[in-house]
Amino acid sequence: MAIPKEMQEKYDDKYILIGIPNCGKTTLGRRAAEILQIPFFDTDDLTVKSLNLENPSDMFRSSFNAKFLKGQYEVMNKIADEKGSAIIATGAEAALAPECAELMQKMGTVIYIQRKLEIVLAEYKNSGKRGIVMRETTRGTEIDMQEEAMKLYAKECIQYEALANLTLENNGSEDEGLEKLIALIKGL
Repeated sequence: MAIPKEMQEKYDDKYILIGIPNCGKTTLGRRAAEILQIPFFDTDDLTVKSLNLENPSDMFRSSFNAKFLKGQYEVMNKIADEKGSAIIATGAEAALAPECAELMQKMGTVIYIQRKLEIVLAEYKNSGKRGIVMRETTRGTEIDMQEEAMKLYAKECIQYEALANLTLENNGSEDEGLEKLIALIKGL
């Protein structure tokens, strides 16, 4: 999709990072922006602030009633109005919403951070972090909703691939992923 010439200035040099939760969007994006000396935006963080969500369960509940996704779109619209270069890490769900996906394509270059689900899950388990845990009453099993979200979004990889202008394979170390991201951006 070609960007009309009069809109190119508004959306010039923005790099939008998409992918499953914990694939490296925020970590790599923040570090790359610091090295390249350009602004960094995390749409999840900005949406949490704009909606005044105070804890993870508020975020979890709001995502089910579409409030969070609407907030993501509004935050991205504000970032789109910013002049100049920026790296933007989006929420995993934003790339799957048609209105957000369309805006991302207009904003700049969409980069899919691809990381194997096995690696993401292993790192999450080794981190000791736990998301919201649901207990199934009949069998007494616990379900970690963050882990389930990673698995769910991993099934949508074809949509991430279709939206992206570029794909960055991020299956190595953080430093290796960072080098690849900077090389991609500098090569544009």
